[in-house]
Amino acid sequence: MYLEHFQLAHPPFAESVNPEFFFPGSRREEICQSLILDILAGKSLLKLIGPEGSGKTLICRVIEERLPETCHVVLFEHPIGSFDDLLRMVCLDLGVTPALSRDQVSVYAQLRQALARQQARGLRVVLLIDEAEKLFMATLERLVRHVGAGAEDLDCTLVLVGRPGLDANLEQVASVGTMTAFNASYRLEDLSESEIRQYLRYRANAAGMSREQFTEVFTEGAMARIWQNGKGNPRLTNILAEETLHNFCAEKSFMVLLDHVEPEVEAPPPSPGSRLGLLYELLLVNRMLTGVLAGAMALILGIGLFLQWSEDKPAAVGGSSTGSVPIAQGQPGGAAFPPMASNSRPGASGGQRDGEAIFRERLGASANWLAGMYKGKYTIQLMMLTSTSAQSSLAGTLASDDFFPIRDQFYILRKRTNPPALFVFYGIYDSLDAAREARNGMPVFLRKHQPYPLSIGEAMRKIEY
Repeated sequence: MYLEHFQLAHPPFAESVNPEFFFPGSRREEICQSLILDILAGKSLLKLIGPEGSGKTLICRVIEERLPETCHVVLFEHPIGSFDDLLRMVCLDLGVTPALSRDQVSVYAQLRQALARQQARGLRVVLLIDEAEKLFMATLERLVRHVGAGAEDLDCTLVLVGRPGLDANLEQVASVGTMTAFNASYRLEDLSESEIRQYLRYRANAAGMSREQFTEVFTEGAMARIWQNGKGNPRLTNILAEETLHNFCAEKSFMVLLDHVEPEVEAPPPSPGSRLGLLYELLLVNRMLTGVLAGAMALILGIGLFLQWSEDKPAAVGGSSTGSVPIAQGQPGGAAFPPMASNSRPGASGGQRDGEAIFRERLGASANWLAGMYKGKYTIQLMMLTSTSAQSSLAGTLASDDFFPIRDQFYILRKRTNPPALFVFYGIYDSLDAAREARNGMPVFLRKHQPYPLSIGEAMRKIEY
C-alpha cells in the first residue's frame, strides 16, 4: 500500500537481503572493505561475529558482489551436513562431480585437485559460510584444521560468519586440541541512536523516498519509538519501520468501506424572544425539570406503543379480530406467512439470520479482544465504517453468506463520533508472525481491502487518537 502512496519501486525496510540497501555506517563499510582486502591478500581463515539481525547475511552478499572476477565465491547460507557433504557441495560448485564413495580421503583429494586447477587459472576460491554457528562440531573442527596454505591443506580462504555462539564453538574445538589462529576477526555491533536515525534516512532515500515524505512519516517521536523498541538492531528496526509506513498509510485511507456522510447539522436553538425560546432556556438551566418532562414523555410513548401492539396482535386460530394476520392464498391449512425481519436473508442456510443479533454478539465479544491488549496479543485491522447507517450496514454484512461462516473472527468497537464510527478487527493472535500468516490466509473478499496486522495495543491507540 505504501509503495503506491509514495511512488516507491522497492520497499525500503523489507526483510529480504538487498545489497543496494547496504548501510555503510557503524563501521559496516570499514569491516566489509577489510574482509575483501584480507581475501585478496590470500589469508586463509577469517571470521565475522555479530548478534542476530545485525546484518551479517547482507555483508556476505555485499562481499560476494564486490569481489573481483579473480575470486570464485562458494556461499553457504544454511550450512548443514557432515564435513564430507560440505566438500561434495564445494566440488559441485567448482564443476567437479564428487566421488560417490563415502571415503573421505577420496573426496578430499578431489577437492584439493579442483582447488589447484582454479589456482593455476589465477582464481582464488572463497568459502563464505553464513550461520556458521550451526555447523556440526566435527565439521567445524575439520574445516579450521584443513584450510590453509600447507602442502596437504585446502588452499582457499574460509570466512566463517555467525552469531556469538560461533566463538563458543571454536573455543570448544580448541579445548580438544585443534588450536588454529584466525588471520583476522571482526565484530558487528548494534547501532547507536544517532546511527539508527542515519540508517532510517539512508534506507528510505535508497528506495526513492523524498526528504519531505520521510519527515512526514518518520517524525522525531516515531524515530524515538523505533530506537527504544529496536535497541539498535537493524532487523528489528526494519520491522518497526515497515510497520510505521503501513500505519501511516492506513491512517490516510484506513480502508473505509462505506461512503462518508456529512455530519448532521444541529438546529440552532430558538431565539430568546419567543415563548419556545423561554421554555428552551428554562429547561437548559433546570435539569430536574428536564428529567421529569423527559420521563413523562417516555411514559406516554410507552403506553402508546403498548396499545398499538395490543391492537395489532394476531387473534388465535379460529378466533376473530380486526388485527389478525391475513390467511395466505393457496397454503394448506391456511398457514400464515411469517413476517420477514429487516436483516434476514431468505433461503440462507440455517434459516433466516438476524444481523442485528450477530452485530450485538460480536460487539460484546470484543471484551475478550480488549483483554488481549494486556497479554501482548495481536490482531488484523480490517475496516472502519463511518456513516449514520454504519450499524445497520455492518449487521447486514455479517448476516451475508460470505461473512456469516466466519462471524466469530470479527470484533467490533464503536466510537461515538458524528457520524458514528465502527472499527472492525479480525482474530486474536499470539504473535505478529501468526497475525501475518492469518492475514495471508484470509478469504479473498477480505484481503482485497488491504488488511494488515498490528498489536491490539496499537489498534486501541489508533482508535483513541
